[in-house]
Amino acid sequence: MNLRELRELSGMNQETLGELAGVTRQTIAAWEREDREPSMQQVVKLCRILKVPLDVMLGLSEASEPVLLFRADAADTLSPALKQLLTRKAFDYGEIERLAGTLPNLPGSRPMATFDEHIVEQVANEVRDWLGVEDAPLGDVLSLLEGKGLKIFLHKLPNSVSGFSAYTDEVGGAIFVNADHRTERQYFTALHELSHLIFHRKEYQSPASTSAKVGRSDPREQAANFLAGAVLLPRTIMEAELHPYRNRWLPFSLLADIKQRYSVSMRTILVRAGQLGIISSRQSFQQIAKINAKYGKEDEPVDLKRPESLRRLNRLVYQALIEEKITTSKAAEVLGEPVYSVKEELGRWLSEEIG
Repeated sequence: MNLRELRELSGMNQETLGELAGVTRQTIAAWEREDREPSMQQVVKLCRILKVPLDVMLGLSEASEPVLLFRADAADTLSPALKQLLTRKAFDYGEIERLAGTLPNLPGSRPMATFDEHIVEQVANEVRDWLGVEDAPLGDVLSLLEGKGLKIFLHKLPNSVSGFSAYTDEVGGAIFVNADHRTERQYFTALHELSHLIFHRKEYQSPASTSAKVGRSDPREQAANFLAGAVLLPRTIMEAELHPYRNRWLPFSLLADIKQRYSVSMRTILVRAGQLGIISSRQSFQQIAKINAKYGKEDEPVDLKRPESLRRLNRLVYQALIEEKITTSKAAEVLGEPVYSVKEELGRWLSEEIG
């Protein structure tokens, strides 16, 4: 049973889980050590609390079960239980799409063996055209990508992991973003993973190529980071915003203002300014070092609004429920919600349709 791992992924300690399950912390610990076994009724309750399917909790998988092709910057963190859970989520989403008559989506492939910033800059402009934003701020990146038919999941992941991406031709592209990270980091991560789906799709079929940890000097990571920054802050925007400050120290207040308007980290602004020659690479590193010294390497001042709730899957699920293509219990499993909540929400959907 995958109880310990799934509990830790949820961010819940043994005592809290025990209280919710109606048992002691010691009982939870014994179940995790497999010194004792919970009853099936207790297993079902644990699944409901942790919002995971029964087969994932029990570590069951069929040999004929389809496999989602994953790529992860830290592939060794993608444990069997986590991989099974994320795979299940993506395939459930794909099944709901099929029932709704909606085709899965996957960005066009542009294989890139080495990092070429000119090509990446061009593709970044194409991505912005695809998203339909022209020179405007992107706003909620996750909702934008979801609106293009990509499967976007906010999910608790180990803090060292920003996100994963995966795909199959049948299911389309899926991007998993760490639900606990700052908003600007979530947006950057989603575009970073979109880059891998565009440039490095062959690697998803070759686990050996991603088994080792990779760093920022890796050309694949350079391409993914460059594209994410270029989509968030294209050249035209950067030159318009920073032209008066060319080769000058960028004021902290200016960085904070651009961050709020474009939903991007101060560090990304400084990196892009250095990439485009607006300031020197040395100055970019110096200003980032000052932010790191004051706030740490992960935090920044100015908190952005959290992303809006992802709605596409909800809409498709309730559409399938109204058309009686799935059961309420299946809808609850797919959405990770209690059955009573799904029934209440379904009532609201039905009343809106009648109204």
